[in-house]
Amino acid sequence: MKFKSFITFTLPAFATCCLLIFTPSHAQEASPPHDVHNDDMINITAIDYAFEAPDEIPSGWTAIEYTNNGQEPHMLLFHRLPNDKTFEDFTSEVYPQVNDLWLGVRDEGLSLPEARQKFELPEWFNAAKQWRGGGGIIAPGFTSIITLNLEPGTYAMECYVKTVDGELHAMEGMIRELKVTNHRSDTKPPEANIRITLTNNKMSIDGDLTPGKHTIAVHHAEGLMHNVNVVRLEPESSIHKVVDWMDWLNISGLWPPAPASFHGGMHILQQGETGYFTVDLDPGRYLFVSEATGSLGVLKEVTVK
Repeated sequence: MKFKSFITFTLPAFATCCLLIFTPSHAQEASPPHDVHNDDMINITAIDYAFEAPDEIPSGWTAIEYTNNGQEPHMLLFHRLPNDKTFEDFTSEVYPQVNDLWLGVRDEGLSLPEARQKFELPEWFNAAKQWRGGGGIIAPGFTSIITLNLEPGTYAMECYVKTVDGELHAMEGMIRELKVTNHRSDTKPPEANIRITLTNNKMSIDGDLTPGKHTIAVHHAEGLMHNVNVVRLEPESSIHKVVDWMDWLNISGLWPPAPASFHGGMHILQQGETGYFTVDLDPGRYLFVSEATGSLGVLKEVTVK
């Protein structure tokens, strides 16, 4: 399968996750993080199936207003490419392998062990593993602010949720190059009132999750590929079904309809790094869950009273 002609931000978390492992009730908009001026904000909008985004941005702390204007859920993942590799290297050498793996499961009936055994990524990509964060899965009509510390370089950004026909969004056009320049922004990291710490078998949440808007710091403290997705659960929602749906290699994984409403979060960071995101919580039952490691215990159910 070829990329659509309008492709012009990575290999999904799922490409490595496979080696381990929406509708909102109403549209809502999160407030900007503290100490971020609107003039400093970068706007990235997800549509079906592309990112509307600038071609280059300053380095350093970067606040991004991330909005889903599509009809399907979307995510935003940044990946920094090695200095000697181009975006074209990524799209020609890496992503087709990911797509072939998924099609083997979907169309050829490969078992997950068989698919993973056949899956080979370029050595340069496995050595790099430069996940740089991004926005978690977000339902149509929602907006969040994510704040990341980005080094200069060439980045790819992608969404690897699936279409209603079972095609990866990235293969439909949601994969794009981004240049992060040597010019540094004046943005400062925001003041967070909630802190999430991710280890290989636990998600710790410090702070009071009350109704309203929150700025959440996410710290990747240990090893595996962790992220945070905020999921609004209904009384009948099954946590087990949500965790299974987030495994992209499951035949129904990341394939609409979602089993619950996703309200954003923070995508995979490097170990030791911290990123920030905003979320507006109504009273109710929520699941904070890591896509690749939720099944290992990196999740937390909370009730906002």
